[in-house]
Amino acid sequence: MDWLDTAQAAGASRVMLTGKLPEVEPGRAHWLAAETPGWRHGAHWLDSPPTGRYYHEATTAPDDPKARPVEVATAAAWFGGARLGIHQAAEAWRLVTAALQRVEPKLTALMKSPAATGQNLWALSMPKGLDPVPVDDDIAAEIHATSGQHHIEQLVAGEGFYEHPDCVPLIDPAVTGPEIPGFAYVDGRFMYAGLCNELAVGPARRLTGEQAAGMFDQTPYAPARYRIQFQVPEGWTSLGIWGVQAEDGRSWYYPNRPGATAETWVDAAELRVGAAHGWRFRFVEAVEFTATKPAVRGEKRAVAARPLDTFAERLTGAREAVESAQVAPVIRQAARAALRAILLQSIGTFASRGRSSTVTVETMNEVPAECMETMRKAAGGRYTYVAPPRMTDRQRAFYHPELAAQVWGRARARVLDGTKREPAGALHVDPSQLLGINGDAIYTTTVPRWALPVEQGGFDNGKAGRLRVQGYLPGPLPVPTTRAARDVLMHRAEVSGYNGEAGGGHE
Repeated sequence: MDWLDTAQAAGASRVMLTGKLPEVEPGRAHWLAAETPGWRHGAHWLDSPPTGRYYHEATTAPDDPKARPVEVATAAAWFGGARLGIHQAAEAWRLVTAALQRVEPKLTALMKSPAATGQNLWALSMPKGLDPVPVDDDIAAEIHATSGQHHIEQLVAGEGFYEHPDCVPLIDPAVTGPEIPGFAYVDGRFMYAGLCNELAVGPARRLTGEQAAGMFDQTPYAPARYRIQFQVPEGWTSLGIWGVQAEDGRSWYYPNRPGATAETWVDAAELRVGAAHGWRFRFVEAVEFTATKPAVRGEKRAVAARPLDTFAERLTGAREAVESAQVAPVIRQAARAALRAILLQSIGTFASRGRSSTVTVETMNEVPAECMETMRKAAGGRYTYVAPPRMTDRQRAFYHPELAAQVWGRARARVLDGTKREPAGALHVDPSQLLGINGDAIYTTTVPRWALPVEQGGFDNGKAGRLRVQGYLPGPLPVPTTRAARDVLMHRAEVSGYNGEAGGGHE
């Protein structure tokens, strides 16, 4: 890897690769694990997008805790699927840097990753007098064990549908036919940024089922997670509202069969959606977070904590600066993707307990006993193994799973039901037209009216967190019975865009 020597000579600590990356052949070592004369391998991240870490042997000792590696990363980690050359990536990098410095001058440079950049921006955006208290370890563990992230569901019968007795497809090609009249792709604009207002922090307190029922009855907007037992209403014909963890502990399914019963944890925002649509439930217990911070000088009483309000406002401002910049469309697209990566990864990092890494050693004897099952032969007679996740001091300082869980819960609620003043989302689509849902993306056979711009009679006012149409393909088209087929239509629709008339909504 000649670029390591080039980076060393230039005094650079990071190499960013653009263009097509080498293929990783089955059974062969990853290209980042190749022999690197004069360089010692550090801990690599080999999932997509990969990151390699290397130490210059002549200037860093193996046991020096202060040694800093040269990192080899990809432009895709920041700019997603944008096809960029070296100069385009550099221009997009400068644009993102300038946009962030415009909203926070103290953020002097981008960090090594979108997540680290977001963490720094959050630290600089913390409200005066707020030092978020971590939730207790048992509650943090409970959040990890019982809180999913995205609502992901294929709603067409076939290979991609999650088979469960309590799940009913909304479209069955065997009944409705092999074609659909069209394909519409709707998703949220910078969604998480529109959902960070007035979040709560620790400490958290546990409530009994009776206490939870009283709190929801009196203050349904109190920041909390509820453990409930529920039943799908008789006559229900749409998709499921509340996710339930499958037996494998990893998958989630959304019961929608009338009469089906289950138990799960939901965010207060999700609970309000179900209650508004007639779903019946019983409280088992709850965890309430702290919505206020102590008063500081100049404040007469405790005020809303707002741990992420300024952070989200600044990222939104940076995005607006990117949108108004006089640059080529591909540069704007890349910068937009970078800001989205900062937002998404920052929220995810609040719930991060570290991640695994691939370590390269010279001999088998250097592989820890607990990692032997992951050991593989590498180039040059060396060995690699996967080290388990370990939380660093920096990660511990930013560890607030209660923040991530609230944003994720709000996002699942928003994609189903919009807002009280602007009803939108999957529950406002005729079930016979609903193909699937993937995070903040909704796929339908017609364009919902609520997804149009305000001037065309919809609810999209251009702000963060609004659901808007991204593209439409006129039919007839084959019914997408797999997620892969659906994704193909999604990408085609995005390229096609949309300028026509909307279909009806569903109330």
